[in-house]
Amino acid sequence: MKKHLYIFVAVAAMLLQSCAAGWLEQYPEGGSITEKQFKDMENALEGSVLGIYSSMYQYGAHDVFGQRSIDMYGDFTCGDMAMSTRNYGWFADDDMGQAYTRRAYLWAYYYDIVHQCNMSLNAFDEKVDKAKKTDSTFIMDHSALFYYYAEILGMRGWAYANLQKWFCYTRSYIAGHGYDDNYLSIPLYTEEVTVADTTLGNPLSSVKDVYARIEEDLTTAIYYFDLLEGNGIRRSLKQEMCGDVARLTLAYNYLNGEEYDKAAAMADEFISKTTYTILPRAELNTTGFAEINSNNWVWGQDVNVQTTTSLASFFGQCDIYSYSYAWAGDVKGIDENLLKEMTDKHKWDARTLWFNQTYTIGGIKGCQYAPDGKFFSPGVQRKVGYTRKAKSTELDRDWLCDHVFMRTELAYLIAAEAYYRLAAYGDASAASKAVARLTAVTDERVLAENAAEYATWKASLSDENTLRAEIKYNWRVEFWGEGFGLQTARRFDEKVTLGNNHLRAEKDFEPSNNKWIYKTTFEIPSSEQYYNPWLNSDVTTLATDE
Repeated sequence: MKKHLYIFVAVAAMLLQSCAAGWLEQYPEGGSITEKQFKDMENALEGSVLGIYSSMYQYGAHDVFGQRSIDMYGDFTCGDMAMSTRNYGWFADDDMGQAYTRRAYLWAYYYDIVHQCNMSLNAFDEKVDKAKKTDSTFIMDHSALFYYYAEILGMRGWAYANLQKWFCYTRSYIAGHGYDDNYLSIPLYTEEVTVADTTLGNPLSSVKDVYARIEEDLTTAIYYFDLLEGNGIRRSLKQEMCGDVARLTLAYNYLNGEEYDKAAAMADEFISKTTYTILPRAELNTTGFAEINSNNWVWGQDVNVQTTTSLASFFGQCDIYSYSYAWAGDVKGIDENLLKEMTDKHKWDARTLWFNQTYTIGGIKGCQYAPDGKFFSPGVQRKVGYTRKAKSTELDRDWLCDHVFMRTELAYLIAAEAYYRLAAYGDASAASKAVARLTAVTDERVLAENAAEYATWKASLSDENTLRAEIKYNWRVEFWGEGFGLQTARRFDEKVTLGNNHLRAEKDFEPSNNKWIYKTTFEIPSSEQYYNPWLNSDVTTLATDE
């Protein structure tokens, strides 16, 4: 049931940004403020944080609709998601390997979230003494205020982690520069900078400093979440940041930053603390990955009639059983070769049920490779006596399927890869931990009739090279369509040959000298280079290096 309405959110966010100085000036300078003033500040921060969340699904075009459109860009860029036709053209450039055209949107999207966070953090710092921030009694007396504070810190850390992923892949190997922690990455803006800045920009910060900022924001957020959630103060919606989301964001950031010991520890901490569970085999292809109440969903958007963006949405692009572009012919499907790897080498894998393997459905051609068992409208499927058929006139025309941002399974794959990497560096005990974390997921992904083949597959994981390949395979399959494909390809940096169901002519990605990583790491948008006066000399240097 859709319990909450967000119709006021965007307005509240704009009011906060435009009137922040006004509501701050109501309070006396220095000293303590009244409980009413604290309550007023809680209300203002609530409006701010809801405005931040609303920007995650605001749309500007039918291929620009917030976080889930960005997830699609990444999966197209690495080739795990494919298009074989372009009747309407949405996402065609991405499938053709031209996702760099998205860089201005990505930059603006995440930096807008950073800016909104900084405005709110300024407001908080203005009125809450530094000493009070670690006073547990004071924190609990103003629990709502500090929960919003934790959410905003967590969201800023999340936004910077995403900017770092897209615009500067890793803290160690920088293509064309070798291993250099001081390599210039992206500009950092904090609450202090936001107040003092009069230059409309900031210089580039080092990779090291950006990772330090992400870590500090997220660990600080986790500190508050642990204190508050431990005392029964919890989020009311899964769309909100919380301790679980902050931990998984930090664990994934550690993995991408090659801090494998920290990645494993944080993923394990999540697993030990969370109440969310792995999606069981019985529900593998029944939910449509469209219901926020699924107990494996850690973070997502509860879509209702006020927040739906209709065709300009993930399901409006990908679900052949909704009134969508996929239903009309522009199928966004799994890469042909990846599907063959599933069906030929992993016959035990029940996730083959997620993708259409026939050329026709209901006599209609062209639906092959569509995610008709992973992403679909459960409302249509559950109609009594209704058999889902592509191009049927009985379609979901409400677009109320929920959007997933983060699932429990992510922690297990992070831990599996991190332990594998530690084993490769000589930790003798890590390999068995990697297998345990990986198979915790795959144990729930087995076709009953192929259990013997699964047992053989599990036994093969004792080989280091096999374990590496299977961790990579499970990243690509388990999280297909959820935005993790590009980073997976970058971290493993191996040759990939795409299937024939792509618009792009180039089918081979070569890993030589990390060329592939370099090719898919975005340059700073030209608009930022032009308007940010600090970047003139920096950008000239970068252009020369490229």
